[in-house]
Amino acid sequence: MTHAVIFDMGNTLMNFVRPGTGSWREFEEPGLRGVYSYLVEQGHPIESHEDDFVAAMFQRLAEGWEQSTGGALNMRAIDLIRASAADHALTLDETALLEAVRRYAHPLRQGVSPTPGALETLATLRARGYRLGLISNTIWPAELHLEDLETIGVLPYVEHPLFSGEVGMWKPSAAIFRHALELLDTTPEQAIFVGDSPREDIMGAQGVGMRAVWMRSREFPLGAVQPNATISALPELLPILDEWF
Repeated sequence: MTHAVIFDMGNTLMNFVRPGTGSWREFEEPGLRGVYSYLVEQGHPIESHEDDFVAAMFQRLAEGWEQSTGGALNMRAIDLIRASAADHALTLDETALLEAVRRYAHPLRQGVSPTPGALETLATLRARGYRLGLISNTIWPAELHLEDLETIGVLPYVEHPLFSGEVGMWKPSAAIFRHALELLDTTPEQAIFVGDSPREDIMGAQGVGMRAVWMRSREFPLGAVQPNATISALPELLPILDEWF
């Protein structure tokens, strides 16, 4: 059976530029304002102030994310925008919705880069015969992430990348981990998962019998979760795999 390493995307393989304090709200805000600006440009009447629109949309995003990671919803950016527009009695056609998604995503995608040592680590793992996968919780269309992964040089290394909004399964659900294992023709015992979220990545992977490596994160404190190993940068993964396999 093939050995495999499956990675989270954001803050594990790919870094996003985080403005201000680096909070989730600050990261999302330029995109949310982009949606507001687009609706105004198209002549749609929005009675609320831009700040209120942004606050309400972020609240819906946060609630939808919690529901999605809990298995009760499959939130996508297009649905988030459709619902936010409906709050103002606006009905957008598919063309307008897709353009609003692009306006939302554009500022968030600027300056993406591979995490330190990611490309070298992926190249080494591939040379050693590991199959490499990716699972990301995301509301964005897969095509946008694939473009970014190609731009930063990661895409050629990963097989069957899975994006939650596209496949309708979210970490920490066992279903998306099992789907990745099946696609990579491996078993939980022969695969490990690497990610920065204690709940979504570590607990999710361990829940299906995989060993899980935590990528240290100030955004997601470990708390009581116990990973099988902890790293601060991806090259530190190599000696761990030498020991395990």
